[in-house]
Amino acid sequence: MTYRDERDALRGRIQGLEQDLDEARRSQQTAEEKRARIAQIEGRMREAEVDLKAMRSELAALRGAPPPRKNSPVLFFVLAGGVAALGAAVSVVYLVASPPPPPARVVVEPPIADGTIIDDERAPVPPKKTEAPPAPARSVAARWEGKVVRATGIALAPGASCAVDATLEMKNEKSRVAKLLVTCGGRPVYRSTDTLEGTSMYSSGFAEQPGKEAGTFTYAMRYSDIGARSGPRTQISLDSTQGQAAVWSEVVPIFRVEFKLPAESAAVRGERLLPPAAAEQ
Repeated sequence: MTYRDERDALRGRIQGLEQDLDEARRSQQTAEEKRARIAQIEGRMREAEVDLKAMRSELAALRGAPPPRKNSPVLFFVLAGGVAALGAAVSVVYLVASPPPPPARVVVEPPIADGTIIDDERAPVPPKKTEAPPAPARSVAARWEGKVVRATGIALAPGASCAVDATLEMKNEKSRVAKLLVTCGGRPVYRSTDTLEGTSMYSSGFAEQPGKEAGTFTYAMRYSDIGARSGPRTQISLDSTQGQAAVWSEVVPIFRVEFKLPAESAAVRGERLLPPAAAEQ
């Protein structure tokens, strides 16, 4: 085989290696198989390059000329093409073998009461306002001195004394007559504390105004407790603004007492019980 034939054969080997490199790049082998095949092809290309250099040196010696210092343009082109193809193959292998980066982790704070998300530096939460305890009930004892007008079923002469004692109370901005006692001729004829055995249509209310002396107050009152009943509690209808009152019982002992009383109670010394607006009503 002549030198030209060997050179042509070597070029054929290089071209075959380039084809193998292209096939490796286009093949669907795994990344590991591609890298092994590329390494094999690179090794064979290096061997072919060594053989070609040796043949050039031998040819130069036979011709008596110094060996060439530079690679031939053909070999450089072939090697450059091989390296370019190898780079493309390596790039393909890298893109296939490298896994995609993991998604960025997003830390989300738990939502607060209104559904928004806030930073770790939260604004201080103001303490809950505690409701003030309700004001204690305030009360006064008011008294009206009346006289009997007429009486049946009970030994009371006209003009006999009838006293009305009421506990007037203010609690949670509501006024009421908490307790009522009517005594005529020294004996009680109505007590609101007696047991009710039956029905009651009940209503009450009072008004307040300053007394003649400073620091005193007087009161006017309406009170009604009527209805069919059989127990110890009697019935009453009283309105000091009208100056009239009546107490009666429809069960034994049956009686009825009618008496008159002043529009205002005796003056009571102390603090105002009702707010000014309510006291004027």
